[in-house]
Amino acid sequence: MSGTPYPNLLSPIKLGPITLKHRAVMSGHGMALGDGKVGISERFHAYLLARAKGGAAMVGSESAPVHTSTVSRSLGIRLYDDEVIPSLRQTADDMRAEGSRLAITLWHGGHKDSFVRGSYALAPSPVPNTAGEVPKQITEAEIRELVIAYGEAAARCSEAGLDAIELQTSTDYLLGSFLSPVLNRRTDAYGGSFENRIRFIVQILESIREKVGTSLAVGVRTSARHDIPGSPIDYGLDESVASMKAFSDAGLIDYVSVMTGSGWSPAESSSIPHMAQPRIQLEEEGKAFKQALSVPIVIAGRIRSPEDAERAIANGSCDVVAMARTWIADPDWGSKVENGETDRIRPCMSCNQACVGFVFRGLPGSCVLNPVSGREFEFGDEGRSDNPQSIAVIGGGPAGLEVARVLAMRGHQVSLHEKQAALGGQMRLAAAAPYREEMPPALSWWKNELERLQVRIHLNAAVTSEDDIDADTIIWAVGADPGHTAIWRLRPFLFEGIPGAESLPSGRDVLAGTAKASGEVLIIDEEGGWPAVSLAETLIADPAVSALTVTTPERSLGEAALSLTWEVRSVPARLRSAGIKVMTETQVRQVTGQSVELMDGVTIGPFHTIILSTGTVANTTPEGALAIGDCLAPRGIWAATSDAAKLARSL
Repeated sequence: MSGTPYPNLLSPIKLGPITLKHRAVMSGHGMALGDGKVGISERFHAYLLARAKGGAAMVGSESAPVHTSTVSRSLGIRLYDDEVIPSLRQTADDMRAEGSRLAITLWHGGHKDSFVRGSYALAPSPVPNTAGEVPKQITEAEIRELVIAYGEAAARCSEAGLDAIELQTSTDYLLGSFLSPVLNRRTDAYGGSFENRIRFIVQILESIREKVGTSLAVGVRTSARHDIPGSPIDYGLDESVASMKAFSDAGLIDYVSVMTGSGWSPAESSSIPHMAQPRIQLEEEGKAFKQALSVPIVIAGRIRSPEDAERAIANGSCDVVAMARTWIADPDWGSKVENGETDRIRPCMSCNQACVGFVFRGLPGSCVLNPVSGREFEFGDEGRSDNPQSIAVIGGGPAGLEVARVLAMRGHQVSLHEKQAALGGQMRLAAAAPYREEMPPALSWWKNELERLQVRIHLNAAVTSEDDIDADTIIWAVGADPGHTAIWRLRPFLFEGIPGAESLPSGRDVLAGTAKASGEVLIIDEEGGWPAVSLAETLIADPAVSALTVTTPERSLGEAALSLTWEVRSVPARLRSAGIKVMTETQVRQVTGQSVELMDGVTIGPFHTIILSTGTVANTTPEGALAIGDCLAPRGIWAATSDAAKLARSL
């Protein structure tokens, strides 16, 4: 690799008995891609194999339950059943054929299991989880049973020909709770002193080594810290490093994989950091592990670009970089780095909408920028069209950008017509707001790909009729405009919206610069999510705005959407620190001049500017036209790109 700009990233490394071709791996992420069977489903197999083909040196499948005493709605690889072996073997063989390796994480949920799934949770001590559910304190007999179960699970992995297994001790899952001086309050041989708190894990690792020897690499995944706010004692960096050093010095492990956080940790140390948090989340913490341990160190957390990865390795933060969402967005990340095509990498925005958010809803995970992610088995490759034609796309938001890209890849002659002076649609408005710096690169990627594929782009080109376009096929992706639809969620009887608000500007108009705000400003929010939050943070940063108040029916601004993107704790704190007054669980009855009457009869105001954040309504398209995205129904970025991916493959 002489002359490569990433000499450390692209160099090989040994993890015990295996050698990785380079140091970029895909870490496991529960994508809920199973089909109810015990092993790896066809859907999950296709997802994993796409990352192997795309250059990942090793792919972590996901955490896998080792015993019937732990359950999960999304984890389907049950390592306590021999039925899992054939699908694991097939996947491992297929991935090695692509030059990659398959790893899996041995998991027990501990007190994070919920009793509503049919049983009780096990934990070192009866400390409730953050949902308030009290677990059963695990007995010594149950501990011995689990030691055996972990060894048998590892043996199944070895029999299936896997290359690596990781023991899950991170966050406050079962083994992570045993490590914690806060969560482990036992007075027997498994609690109290440091040596006692690591004993269970030492016994598991000894059981694993007895079963598998050196037939595969054995790693441990741990949290750098749990970060329980206000706790005078905690499982922090010193304890974490000491625990991993004990396992390493005993010759029980081949590497350590580091993440951070627990169910209690604040937003800034979340185990799934969002787009407003720093890149390379564990850059400094990784150095502490590197300096203390003799085995390779893997770190994860907001490593997005090859430059990020190279810096982490070169600066001594780790030996290997692990990325989950980065590879979800672009399965060919590794190949593009190796081939010098880094400008073509589809960026991950850390938006958490379709990867984390979907899984939390009990749905298969995906990616808003790559809707094929998680659905590779369903979609397959784009392929070349059997009927190349000239196709005009009307609208340059996410739906139009993605359909134009895929159509051009399939060999069609594509033109894109956007009425505005720039591409991006509503996503461009969101990308311009504070704390959304990860979004503009996604729009740049789309634009660069369209230019590379020779899509003809026409800006300031409004199209109102199909008679205006000369093309074999016309696709409408004209999005949605501001409307009252969000009001109808709770008050469907307000046909014309909030009385007295008919002439008020929308937040999207303000973000687009076609309406102005100044002085004391009120936002009437009914839709939440990015429109309300980005509007508020944009306005409070404007010197023309002296004070900002927001009314919202939610318990916190944007709660419904932000709880799925892991921003629900950080955003309210940002709003408070910015001086924004948020009136929660509040609805406006009517607007009277520069004041508003609330549903409880209280009047607030006067305000210099009142703005509506009340949703959007689909723009009209010709009868019977091919239409995708928000002009079908306003549903957001993932629906827009998903519509585009499906339609483009049908033409």
